[in-house]
Amino acid sequence: MSNLLPINPFTLPLPALQATLQQALQKPVKDRPYTAQIMRQNPTAFLFLIDQSGSMDELTTYRDQTVSKAEAVAQIINQTLFELLLRCQKGDEIRHYYDVALIGYGGQSSQQANLLWSGTMADKAFLNPAELAQATIRVDEFATERTIRGRTIAVTEKRPVWIEPVHRHRTPMKSALLLAESLVQQWLATHAGKDVYPPTILNITDGVATDGTDEDLLACSERVRQLHTPDGHVLLMNIHIAPERGKAVLFPSNASELGNDPYARLLYDMSSEMPPPYHTDIASLFDLDQRPVYVGMCSNANMDALVKFMNIGTPTQSNQHFSHHMRPDP
Repeated sequence: MSNLLPINPFTLPLPALQATLQQALQKPVKDRPYTAQIMRQNPTAFLFLIDQSGSMDELTTYRDQTVSKAEAVAQIINQTLFELLLRCQKGDEIRHYYDVALIGYGGQSSQQANLLWSGTMADKAFLNPAELAQATIRVDEFATERTIRGRTIAVTEKRPVWIEPVHRHRTPMKSALLLAESLVQQWLATHAGKDVYPPTILNITDGVATDGTDEDLLACSERVRQLHTPDGHVLLMNIHIAPERGKAVLFPSNASELGNDPYARLLYDMSSEMPPPYHTDIASLFDLDQRPVYVGMCSNANMDALVKFMNIGTPTQSNQHFSHHMRPDP
């Protein structure tokens, strides 16, 4: 077990937290996993691991504009957080369906990953939706057009911003995985014994880790994927983004689809096999044949693929799997 970090909102002393975690992990996964309802009494958790290394300054295309990979990823993360927040709003109330953590690696240090919330939320790891609504850096406004009943009208869109594009230093991915492991352990300890939908971790990177070997990364990933609630094991999904070149590998069914790419094989071995309830969404969004197995990784993906990947991993409006699990509790 990695060292647990005493952070808000976890108030148990470290030994008690570790004991509670051990008790929680002794409870086996049920026969029909990934079926728990996501509601206020039983939220789930999302952790975003974001590569902010120097190579993220390389240019790519997103929304018909040429921007750095760091800029495109920041926009996509901000949009995903906004959609998560919208799913939690019921009238004037913001309901606690999710806890969200942002981890950056490379932006502040070549050795250590770091939490990315700022301002009054800078000391927190997970934010609930009400806290997320208060954690924006700013709200940008964009002029755009919409077609309503055949008429095109000018509208102003508001886009909340939680993170800025950063591209500095090297790529301490191992540190990011260790931090994610610690945060998930704490989250599981606070939900010990509950039939809650397991946390989902999405790791977005454009390169190779500089703080550990392949064996180190595989060991970290295996420990993370062995963590579980009664509803299933933690899902770890990895996506390697690239400019508009190279052959993309999307949710492969077996290692033979990766060719001779050792980095793609590493991501494959680090990633979770996606549960069957995800299969229809994966096949539809990525135009893939129906298969018995999909592994939650993408290699050499462009920004459009990243957006679709985020739709699979988080409960955005287009994700039917999570829509099925969202319970409109009173």
